[in-house]
Amino acid sequence: MAKKKTARRNPQIKKSGVTEVRKAVNVSAESDDITHRVFKWDAALRTALKEYRETMGLTNQELIREAVKTQLPQLVQELANLGIAVEDRTTVGPCRVPMEMATLKALRMASNWFDLPQNLLLQACLRLATRENGRQQKRRAIKK
Repeated sequence: MAKKKTARRNPQIKKSGVTEVRKAVNVSAESDDITHRVFKWDAALRTALKEYRETMGLTNQELIREAVKTQLPQLVQELANLGIAVEDRTTVGPCRVPMEMATLKALRMASNWFDLPQNLLLQACLRLATRENGRQQKRRAIKK
């Protein structure tokens, strides 16, 4: 029996737009809604966070809240500009494509460097390539 496809949805953010992200990060935090997560961070980031926290007199929670509140909307916009965005989550599905080993190796290397999924990096490359190709075709059409 085949699994039923379901679209991944975040109830807080229905669209990938910056406005929705701003609304989500501007929701006031309640004192009892704290949870803990484990992330892999390098030593340089840990040191920078510690120094900044001590300098500014902030707790980890306050620093993280403010960093996400001020930086996430801009980051989402930049990622969308780079092609890292899904237009319509309901249409996401598997796509089998031919890949050369060198291409897979390059994607794997970039994925390891940035801790981003290879699929996400490949989609960004394809979106940027098709967007640039569309711009070039429009320029040619205008020149004619």
